[in-house]
Amino acid sequence: MALHRGYIDHVAGVIEHPTNRGARTVDSVVLVVVNDDTGKPVSEGSGFIASSDGKIVTNHHVIAGAHSAVVKLNNGSFFPVEGILADDSDRDIAVIKVSGKNLPVLKMADSDSLAAGDHVVAIGSPLGLENSVSDGIISGFREDGKGRSWVQTTAPASHGNSGGPLLTMDEKVAGVVTWKATAGENLNFAVPSKLIAALLASSTVKPLGTVSKTEPTSATSSADERVWTSMTNGHDYKVRIDGDYIYIQWINLPPALQSTAAFTRCELKKSGDKWIGKSVSNFPHAFRSGAKWCRLETDIEIDKISDSRIEGVALAWTSMNVGKCQPERPERKQFIWIPK
Repeated sequence: MALHRGYIDHVAGVIEHPTNRGARTVDSVVLVVVNDDTGKPVSEGSGFIASSDGKIVTNHHVIAGAHSAVVKLNNGSFFPVEGILADDSDRDIAVIKVSGKNLPVLKMADSDSLAAGDHVVAIGSPLGLENSVSDGIISGFREDGKGRSWVQTTAPASHGNSGGPLLTMDEKVAGVVTWKATAGENLNFAVPSKLIAALLASSTVKPLGTVSKTEPTSATSSADERVWTSMTNGHDYKVRIDGDYIYIQWINLPPALQSTAAFTRCELKKSGDKWIGKSVSNFPHAFRSGAKWCRLETDIEIDKISDSRIEGVALAWTSMNVGKCQPERPERKQFIWIPK
């Protein structure tokens, strides 16, 4: 589908709030960073601001089992999560609370008035790439075997989009992006917005630790997850194979980085006899009298997978232009991983 310039401008256009006139749509979409009991970031997801005083809608599975969490706004501000206001693990929705004032809010659409073929956009942070916008249509309305309702959409979504809004063209929330079916292409599903209002009515804040870990459900695709060790650099990687997708995370970061926002994550998709995708990393580098954080996105491919070996090619470099956050003398190098 051709994407017209006016359409893009409309998606990223202005929402006029009584308390924050001129805020853009993306300013209401947040990155949710979840920490373990040591304060180390362990996962990320998306969410959106549903009240000017700091009610944030996200997925249950984004904050399930979290000991603490922070919410990052588009302007770079961070808010610690005070706790959870409401949680529906069956439909995978949660409302968390931060201490805010005059925050830019997304309004809810009447999901019962939506129709198949309506244009929608998904905004979120796939692989930590904040405020990524993808477009599509509503392709249907489904009920599963448990009687739960879902909005089916062709708007592409990846890990990290979870909890982000699915928006109508008048910039209202049609649903909350929740899960995808990996057996086909662009089969993504969102919780209808009509189910959110009841959760937003809650005003009692409970500790995050009261939210239990998410158990696999019919809405969670099956996946094979193992830890592999690189024979070239000794790093350990958690590799999850989920249908045609492979998700990778470097898990044995140096001790000095383990309590920071440093990470390397990859998402690859099967293409012919290979898996091709992007590696996203965020690390500090010595710069002048201090350090500068650089986020890089580079190509990666996997050529061979067996029970005893993963082989592929990724971009490597020996030095960095820290001022520009650009690698110098990059070259493609082969890697080989074995089970840990």
